[in-house]
Amino acid sequence: MNKMYYRICERKNGKLYTLFHKVYVSRYMPINIWLDARVEEVRDGSKKTAKAYKSGFHVFKDADECASFIKMFRKPRDLVMVECEIGNTWPKEHSRSNVLLTDKIKLICVVKDLKIPKYE
Repeated sequence: MNKMYYRICERKNGKLYTLFHKVYVSRYMPINIWLDARVEEVRDGSKKTAKAYKSGFHVFKDADECASFIKMFRKPRDLVMVECEIGNTWPKEHSRSNVLLTDKIKLICVVKDLKIPKYE
């Protein structure tokens, strides 16, 4: 049996969406369908200051690490942790967490609602 991995998705009207980048033509991610990532060189931020890395779907090996990543978000929205099967992985270079990137993903099910902490 394949080891399960975890990712954070946004939930809207019962559907799951990526947090930032599109999959094909929208952010929508269906359940139980294999999706291929657009793997290419990308940057988080401006070309002058951001380091380039190979893109893919963001995932975590550990459910607790995935859940604790919620502290990186400020904007209120309905975020959930989703169990998933994945393809090949590589580390996200220069990341402050143990996030991995993968070239393929199949979302299995929502395993936990995540609450964004309030900042004052």
